[in-house]
Amino acid sequence: MGKSFFVRALSPKIRFEKIKNLTSLNQLKDEEGFTLVELIVVVMMIGILSSIAIPQFMTAADKAKQKEATGIVSALVKAATAYQTEYGVLPTNAGELSEYAKFQECFADEVEDRGGAACKVDASEASVVRAVEEDATDFYTTSGNYLITFQTTTGTPGDVNNPPLFQVLANPNGNPYRENGSAVTGCYNPVAAVSEVYEFTAKQADKGQQDFRGC
Repeated sequence: MGKSFFVRALSPKIRFEKIKNLTSLNQLKDEEGFTLVELIVVVMMIGILSSIAIPQFMTAADKAKQKEATGIVSALVKAATAYQTEYGVLPTNAGELSEYAKFQECFADEVEDRGGAACKVDASEASVVRAVEEDATDFYTTSGNYLITFQTTTGTPGDVNNPPLFQVLANPNGNPYRENGSAVTGCYNPVAAVSEVYEFTAKQADKGQQDFRGC
C-alpha cells in the first residue's frame, strides 16, 4: 500500500497536474495588481488632469471674488449719478454718497497684508466690520479681498475733452491675491452722460494693481 501511494505521487500525470495548478495560481497572483507601466500611466494621467483642473478652479474662485468688487463699483457709480442729477455736482466722499448707497468696510489691523484672512473672525471675537466713515474716499471690502478707492476730478470748465469725472477703482488686496487678482474700475462722465464699469480679465497681463480709467 505504501509503495502504491509513492508510485501514484511520482507518476508523470499527477506531477503535471500539480505543475499546471501551480502555474494557474501564479497567473492569478499576477492579475491581482498593476504593473509598473500601468502605475506610471495612472500617475501621469492624474498629473495631467490636476494641471488642467486646478488652474480652472482658481480662476473661478478669483472671478467670484471679483464679482463682489464689481457690485460695489457699480453701486458707487449709480450713487454718484443720482447725486449729480439732484445737486448738479459730483460727490466727493462717502457721506455724500450715503443718501443713495451705504457701504460697510473691514477695519482689521492686518487687512492690507492678510486680506480676507484678517477679516474672518470667530463668532466669539469682536466684529471687524463697520459702516464706512462719512469723510472716507477709500475702504476695504467686508471680505478684505479688495481696496475700494474713489475720486472726483475737477476737469476744465467748458472743455469736453477734459470733463469732471467720478472715478472708482477696486484693486485686489492681500498677499498673494494683490498680484493674482483682477481689478475693477468704474467711471461717470456727467458732461457726456456716460457711465462705465470695467472688469479686468484673468489674463496674466491684466492681473494685479491697476489705475483709474476715464470714460
